[in-house]
Amino acid sequence: MKLNANTDFLYRALIYVALHPERWVTAREVAEAYKLSHNHISKVCQELIRCGFFDAQRGRGGGVQLARKPEDIHLGELLFLDEDKPKIIDCETGIGGPCRIAPACRLKGIFAQAQRAFLDVMNSHTLDEVISQPKLVSLFDPQAPK
Repeated sequence: MKLNANTDFLYRALIYVALHPERWVTAREVAEAYKLSHNHISKVCQELIRCGFFDAQRGRGGGVQLARKPEDIHLGELLFLDEDKPKIIDCETGIGGPCRIAPACRLKGIFAQAQRAFLDVMNSHTLDEVISQPKLVSLFDPQAPK
């Protein structure tokens, strides 16, 4: 299963902000930390605010912070935020229209089962598990113990 770049950026922004709970973090700071487009990260931060993962404060000294505790954010929650009813494969409206073999094909059910298993695994892990790695912290803070 391949995730799109937007989902990758969602996770990166969430991780960076979670690693700095003591202050407001700007989209520019996140973009610079990962050497990514500020425009893309700004959009991602807006999406995370809209979906209730970030709180925001405007103006000087503003930025974003986690709206929930890291242990309360399951990794699967971020998957497909920008998609309605995601599917690994779309037999009804795929390239070239509906698939001719759909009525007799078991592949659709197998892919749906695989997607459920993937989401179950992602939802069994939290953001807290990801950010609790000392080496991860040290990548963004050279003063942190390794």
